[in-house]
Amino acid sequence: MNFLKRSVLITALAFTGLPMAYANEAAVTSLPTIRVMAESELREEVGFVPYQEDKQVRQSLQHRVYKIHNDMQNAGVSESPMIVNYQPMQAQPDMSQLSPMLQQYILAVAAGFQSSDPTNGLFKILEPLNINRNSVDGIRDGTIKVNVDDILRLQQQYRDALNGSQNNLIPR
Repeated sequence: MNFLKRSVLITALAFTGLPMAYANEAAVTSLPTIRVMAESELREEVGFVPYQEDKQVRQSLQHRVYKIHNDMQNAGVSESPMIVNYQPMQAQPDMSQLSPMLQQYILAVAAGFQSSDPTNGLFKILEPLNINRNSVDGIRDGTIKVNVDDILRLQQQYRDALNGSQNNLIPR
């Protein structure tokens, strides 16, 4: 009797599970998925979409750009007419007591600092010590070598130039 009960139970389970195991594929729905596509594949999928210009959107964007430019041009104007912001003219340094060579050197260094690459002024200062853009890697590595004689010679040239002597700075 146990054998009969077991076989009926197995048969009943087999018939109920059979339709679920062999479901019709037409009834199964596929979910949308995201695929990575190249531009050419996307054009094949979607087709050509012509550009449609919206005149109102274009006019509003032009107005916005005009407003931004106008605001930038009027940014320096203060709200209060009683307050005037100005920067006084700075006094020009008097270099008449320096030798002409030292004046030229100072102006060359200042022009280097005011250029688009301010390191030009720094390298102009370090030129008498034989430090240039090619040898600056030693500074980055921490292994820079400077000749003491060059430092002493440069110091003496500065002293002579400040005392009015006509000794020239000799950059190498």
